[in-house]
Amino acid sequence: MKKLLVVLSLTLISFLFSNKTFAQSTLTLQGTYGATNQSYISKGIYGGGVQYRYFVKPNVAIGISGKYLMEELKRELSTKSIRGKATNIPINLLAEYYFKTEGIRPYAGIEAGLNILKIEGYNIQIDQTVLRPGVAPKVGIVLPMGKRLSFTVEAAYQVVIGSTNSILMDPLKPGNPKYEVKNSNQAVTVSGGITYIFGKKK
Repeated sequence: MKKLLVVLSLTLISFLFSNKTFAQSTLTLQGTYGATNQSYISKGIYGGGVQYRYFVKPNVAIGISGKYLMEELKRELSTKSIRGKATNIPINLLAEYYFKTEGIRPYAGIEAGLNILKIEGYNIQIDQTVLRPGVAPKVGIVLPMGKRLSFTVEAAYQVVIGSTNSILMDPLKPGNPKYEVKNSNQAVTVSGGITYIFGKKK
């Protein structure tokens, strides 16, 4: 993971300072919804974010993305209800390959970076925040909406690497997973948003 981040960072820096790059960039504002690996206590993950891309070639883009994702958690037990909220702020470098350079443009890519994970308990006043690395392979499609605007849709498989961020909602039940709320470490998400195009246009 560290090697991948270093390679993406060096690539981004080298192309940003090169005079031979393709002079086009985009900014995307998007909303996100998905299903996680703890669907038994969650109705899904939702939120939004922003992506900045710099096209080093007409069909190759690198950039950075950030999102704010939330997940409401609820577990019904025989004597009480366990409730909490998990949030994830992934801040990633991205690389994408576009299969076409005009019109409707499908693409595939990968994002990698850090996840700021926070878990809060509603039954008791407690919260905990940790940092974890993560990776998200993805596919998407760009639909033109005019000279400077397009609509972008992408599906991603997000994986948080490392131990889960969890809190025990009842200190009298040590080691009992029924009394824990935690951040999910896997999610399948779909995002859609409006993209604005800067720079040269054909």
